[in-house]
Amino acid sequence: MHRSSALVVLVLLGASAVCLALAPLALPDSYDVVRHALTRAGAQGVPGAWVARTGYALLGVAVLLEAARAGDAWGPVGRGGHAVFGTAMVALAVFSASPWYGGAGDRVEAGLHTWAATTAVLAFFVGVLGVRIRRGTRPGRIAVLDVVALAGVPVLALAAETMPGGAGVTERLLFAIGFAWYATEAVRLARPDGPGRVREL
Repeated sequence: MHRSSALVVLVLLGASAVCLALAPLALPDSYDVVRHALTRAGAQGVPGAWVARTGYALLGVAVLLEAARAGDAWGPVGRGGHAVFGTAMVALAVFSASPWYGGAGDRVEAGLHTWAATTAVLAFFVGVLGVRIRRGTRPGRIAVLDVVALAGVPVLALAAETMPGGAGVTERLLFAIGFAWYATEAVRLARPDGPGRVREL
């Protein structure tokens, strides 16, 4: 990945993170960052929901660009998994969840939103696993981040389902892992020896 591409990816990731962090400030006071999932911040018909939706779209575009420029370093499984993740994030910006306060919403759109969210989680896991296998078994700081992502994603996704009262926290932790992984990869791939080579930090 050229440094210019990596910089664009990092700027998009940063802008996405800012949007998602500030999204609750644009929402009605009934939105609770602990109880309500981050994906609910872009719910249908909610004032200020565009902030979160913009964050989803920016993240999706960043990952699609990163996957397209990763080359052999990610391998076909890694690139494919992350490309699906990026596409699913853009879909989350298009298809919104039902409002958290029980307002009327389009059930078809809400169903598509749920499908996109589930696809994003699975695709991220597959993508990271593909990259991890591509790297080999050598230890390193990157390997630790891979393991954190591979272990944390299923655990946090399960926690979000089984403990809905803390869905906001668990989902934000999932997003934090994703942002950390993609930002670290953008920096790694921009190194002079990064493109097309499997190497640890």
